Amino acid sequence: MSKNFKFIFPAVFLVLLSSFGAFAQGAKVAPRISAVRAQLFYDSTGKFSPDVLASKDFALFNTIIGEGSAEAASTSTFVTVEISGKNLSVGSFKVEITATGDKNRVIQKKVIPVEIYDARTKFFAPVWLYDTGCEKIKISARLIGKGVPASAVTKTIGFVCGE
Repeated sequence: MSKNFKFIFPAVFLVLLSSFGAFAQGAKVAPRISAVRAQLFYDSTGKFSPDVLASKDFALFNTIIGEGSAEAASTSTFVTVEISGKNLSVGSFKVEITATGDKNRVIQKKVIPVEIYDARTKFFAPVWLYDTGCEKIKISARLIGKGVPASAVTKTIGFVCGE
């Protein structure tokens, strides 16, 4: 092996490695729903609960009067759908969020345009649900738009009331 090769090979390797790093930074990552969160809104304090979907131990019994794990009375819930992606090549797309109650009664349905571009990698779509606390609510979120890969998530907020 020649002396020049010993010096040239590491230099070429470094150039290729830095080129790969630049390529990886510009890589496209398909959009997907990465999380769905739900927080109780406490009417008397203006504060929010932790994510009630993240903990199996959060009791949602009689939240309308502040019982269960609720810190205060709550009659509305703030839902956030997180969409992740990077340097997207798909055209404009949207997230459709549907909240359904008993017997598949639609409580709320929202279609929100998603804006992920340049260096941004996340978008948070908000939905405010009113008159919550006594019936289970199923939250369904799905991406819609031409050329968007299928991504859908369904979560249930297990509200219940009783004596």
